[in-house]
Parts: sequence; C-alpha cells; structure tokens
Amino acid sequence: MPFKTRIQELKAQLPKEHQELSHYVEHALQALENFESEHRRFAAAQAVAGVKISGAEEVVFYETISKIKEELVNTLHKTVEDYVHKGDKNWNKNFKDGID
Repeated sequence: MPFKTRIQELKAQLPKEHQELSHYVEHALQALENFESEHRRFAAAQAVAGVKISGAEEVVFYETISKIKEELVNTLHKTVEDYVHKGDKNWNKNFKDGID
C-alpha cells in the first residue's frame, strides 16, 4: 500500500486533536523525496561530467531511503495503536514513555 494512503488511514484513526502527527510524517516523507530528487540531479551532473557512479552505492542509497520512509510510517502506526488503546490496562504500549 502506498505510504500516502496508509498515512491517511492512520490519520483517520487518530483523535482530531492529534491528527497533526500525520502531517509531520507526510512532511518528513516529502523531505526525503526531495532529498532523493536532489541526489538524482547530483548523480546526473556527475555522470555528465564523466565521474563514474557506483551502482552498488546507488542501490544502498535508495534502499536506505526506502527503509527510512517505511520506518517513519511504522512509527506512526505504533503511535496510532497506542492512542487507540489508550486507557486499556491490558495493552502493552509501543512507547513506554507515553504518547502525550
């Protein structure tokens, strides 16, 4: 499922007063996408200038960015779970330091 769709679904589960958390994650994902675009432009400029680009390093770069994006959304998911189960004494919190 695309990240934006997943974020919207998680946002709908948050109480109205805490939905700005999803905006933070959206902004962070956008910042990472901008970073990827800048990297692509830089790599293209390097290639035009004749600098050899390591394919293996490029793969690691894009895999790392992808994992960071996934972890941001997973953290939002855990936060939403804690909000949904707030007050449930049988729930094992994802974040022991709380969500408020």
